[in-house]
This record gives sequence, structure tokens and C-alpha cells, in this order.
Amino acid sequence: MRKRARYVVGSCLVLGLFLAEILFAQEIAAVVFEPPEDIILIWAKRVSLIMTVAAAMLILFAVLFRSGRLGEYQSKWLLFFGLCVLPLPVMLLSNGVGLEQSKDVSFCGSCHVMDPFLDDMRDLESDTLTSLHYNNRYIQHEQCWTCHSDYGIFGTAEAKLGGLIDVYMYLTRSYELPITLRHDYNFTICLNCHAQSALFQEEESHEGVVEEVLSGGMVCTDCHQMAHPERETRSTE
Repeated sequence: MRKRARYVVGSCLVLGLFLAEILFAQEIAAVVFEPPEDIILIWAKRVSLIMTVAAAMLILFAVLFRSGRLGEYQSKWLLFFGLCVLPLPVMLLSNGVGLEQSKDVSFCGSCHVMDPFLDDMRDLESDTLTSLHYNNRYIQHEQCWTCHSDYGIFGTAEAKLGGLIDVYMYLTRSYELPITLRHDYNFTICLNCHAQSALFQEEESHEGVVEEVLSGGMVCTDCHQMAHPERETRSTE
């Protein structure tokens, strides 16, 4: 029994230290400026981690200290909370955090075929629209997501579904090079930021542009540089 107790105490200590390191690592990390993270996401990750540790501790306690009495009422409740109750909010919170973090540029760059796109976007010497918007922070964060998700809840759902398809094609190596969009880009997305911008409206050459873009009579790249590099330079094996 004492050996089991030491094992449980040791396991809980390791889990506690791991939890403390995850929760407070950002306080001792090197000072590098990063935009503040959404407080809801921070606490969603913390609560999810705490519930995971709590579930593991309940299961360990039941298995190690009540191994001969697992059929008893108290043991069943311990296992029920550890295996059924606590994992549910963990699953919901984890999915929510995962979906939200999938909007980040780093997620888009996790597939190596996207390297040319991100390299160009971060290149201060590039004259593409993505580089212009990213390096000048015309779009503050989630730059890829902002330009590739349409308006409203259905646009968000479509973008998420498209992302899942992209992940599937990458994992199964069923994609084709060079990487291209599955359909023509909807340039009305650009109007979400630009149409009511004072600088945009004051530019004489933009007179009537909003109406033309909305009607499909023209697109932004008719006058501006391409959004991404040329096709023959945008893909990598």
C-alpha cells in the first residue's frame, strides 16, 4: 500500500509540475513582443488541462487504491467522473481551441507545400499583395484566414471545410502542383476592409471600383500586383 501511495504521490507531483510549467512558462520566457492572446483561449486551454489532470488522478486513485473494490458504489463514481464526465468538457474546449488556432498563420504554414507562400508573405522585398498587407500589418492577425474566409457564418463554415479538405489532400498526397485555389477567388472579400477606408475612397482611380468588383466586372489584381508569387515559383515538393 505504501508503495502505491508513493507512486500516486510521485505521479501527481510530476503532473503538477508539468501543469505549472505549461501555465506559467510565458512568464519566464525570453522577452519577445507578441500580440496578446485571446484571454478566452488562454483560460480554455488551462481549464482543459486542469480537467485532464483531474480525470487522470481520479482514474489512478480508483485503480491503485480501490483495485479490489472497483465494483463498489464509490469506485464506480470515481471512474464515471474520470472516464465520462470530465473528458466531455475537455473534448469541447479542445475542439474550440483547435478550430480557433487553425486561423493562425503558423497553422497554414505547417504543410511544407505552403512554404513558398509564407516565404513570400514575410519577404520585405516582395511586391505581392500578401507581403504588402502582412509586413505593414494592414491586417493585424490571422492574415491567411482573413483573406480566405468569406462573409458570415456560412463563409466561415465553408472556409473550415475547405481547410479540412486541404489537410486531407496533404496527408494523402492527393494534391497537384502547382498549388491553386479550387475556384476563382472572391475579390469582394477585399471590400470588407477597403470599401469604407478613407484612403481607398480618396483615391480618384477607385471611383466606381466597388460597384465593378461587386458586379464581377473587374478584380483587384487588374490594377494591383498578384496576391501570391507566380505559379511556377509557388510550389515545393
